Amino acid sequence: MSGFERYNKILNLFSEQRNSLTVAEISQELKVPASTVYRIVREMVLAEFIESAAGSYFRLGQAFIKFNRIINLSDPLIQAGEPFLKKLANENPIPSTNILARLFGNKVMCVADFKHSTFKNNTSYQKGRLMPLLYGATSRAIIMQITEKRLNNILNLEGLNNDLQKEIFIKGLDQDKKKGFCKTEAQVDIGLIGFALSISNKKLGIEASLSSIFNISDFRPEHEPSIYANLSSYALLIERYINKIFIDTEAYHNNYLNKD
Repeated sequence: MSGFERYNKILNLFSEQRNSLTVAEISQELKVPASTVYRIVREMVLAEFIESAAGSYFRLGQAFIKFNRIINLSDPLIQAGEPFLKKLANENPIPSTNILARLFGNKVMCVADFKHSTFKNNTSYQKGRLMPLLYGATSRAIIMQITEKRLNNILNLEGLNNDLQKEIFIKGLDQDKKKGFCKTEAQVDIGLIGFALSISNKKLGIEASLSSIFNISDFRPEHEPSIYANLSSYALLIERYINKIFIDTEAYHNNYLNKD
């Protein structure tokens, strides 16, 4: 097992529910001798991936705060989209939470969000949290960008192995594509309704979505045209800004490479 694999296995033991671990606990979980774990943990502390906590416990370290800052300042989707989330929330006809999410492997992750002050509920789509790919408008607006063999592989991984199940799911995605947006009710969170549009940039490998989530009790059918118009406008703006970031970055690298 490589050093990276060992680091990765240890880091993935940490969670919201279990934010500190001892060497003995790590050893037991991974079925690796405590002496080996201690040596790896010492390396990870030096690299600031973990740090000492109270007693004999260790928690995630400062490196993740540093890398999180770099991502927030450099990720094209966050750079292009996060400034618009507050504006979208203020222009929606009813209180909402607004989400930028993107595909990571075979899961969806929220990378930025903004909740209107009068929206009292919490959604499962929270920054940094991995979410299922098949359910909820936020996720569906991402998976509808995926086609053919890759889509089939993802559906298999998500447990849709039956041909009839796949056919029904893909038919639903096709209907969403024709409408131009995804809309789901209570698929992820009871009492909430979500609308989402796709955002993409193939050159940068971005498969993402912009979504607005509302309380079902607040929503009326007459709100839908306004919601769709707002999402469409901001999704288009975000895609344009992502493309501008790509062009500017490409120009910078070209100048850097050619400066000699």
